Amino acid sequence: MRCVRIIFIVVFLFGIISCGQDKKDNKNETKDELALLDVKIRQEPKNADLYYARSKVLLEKGNMKESLMDIQTAIDLNKKEVKYYVRKADILFKTGETTLAFASLQEALKVNPKSAEAYLKTAEIALLLKDYDKTMFNVNEALKIDKLSSQAYYLRGWTLKEKGDTIHAVESYKKAIELKPDYEEPFEELGLLYAIKGDRLAIDYLTSTININPKNVNAMYALGLFYQEHSMMQKALDIYQQILNIEPKHADALHNVGYINLVYKKSYQDALILFSKAIEADTNFYQAYFNRGIAYEHLKDIPKAQSDFKKVLEIYPEHKLAKQHLKK
Repeated sequence: MRCVRIIFIVVFLFGIISCGQDKKDNKNETKDELALLDVKIRQEPKNADLYYARSKVLLEKGNMKESLMDIQTAIDLNKKEVKYYVRKADILFKTGETTLAFASLQEALKVNPKSAEAYLKTAEIALLLKDYDKTMFNVNEALKIDKLSSQAYYLRGWTLKEKGDTIHAVESYKKAIELKPDYEEPFEELGLLYAIKGDRLAIDYLTSTININPKNVNAMYALGLFYQEHSMMQKALDIYQQILNIEPKHADALHNVGYINLVYKKSYQDALILFSKAIEADTNFYQAYFNRGIAYEHLKDIPKAQSDFKKVLEIYPEHKLAKQHLKK
């Protein structure tokens, strides 16, 4: 009967997390920032940094074509600025132009062969493409230039984790944190690694992640799940509630609160409501259908329970427990 969906989401450097009211606020801020930059560019049409700044805002807004045009204008105005080529690589990679992205980074290294920034961006893109040899080469080149680069150690840790070398991955993540004590991503990665092992150090690292970024829902979910898996139910419920305060339609948090109500609190009606909300948020969430079916069984509503078990099998035909319950 126990079906807790586990989701560990890698935090990509390209990612932007926002939700609810924050999205509205961010849209307004972006609109104002764009308007201000438009005015400044009209006043200083030869200022490359202004085009660079506007390309960043446009990139965050998802306007890839306009962002690329702006960064190309910045490069045309000043061909000696490495960060412009790095931004161009970011945009090109996001639009699927991997070869051109790497070419832009090679241009950056022609401008400045000692640019740790260009090596690290090359490593980052290579890592996202699962080219681990290329990643490690570029990380090592960056470290030759800047031995105290926290990002280099983070990328090294991430690469080692992907290759299955968790012992050395942990060492690299810890080095990244030593160099940058408020570095969110390695704290989160360490939390996830320790959580997978069932090590209570996960609590410390995930809590630190949330302290650094109180809106990191992924870290909150991992922490809540760790509490739940280790029978600390009230702590799990508290964390899931924090998630739902930020993201009211977080399907996994809704489901797991429902599961705790179903199995531990025996509050079948409450569980049913929560599973229904989880299904509303994710209509293919077969674990929520199954557990709602169990709740219906406890409430003696057999037709609805059978309907949910059939739905489970529509989504996941090999679900053995759903088959068993349909035979009852």
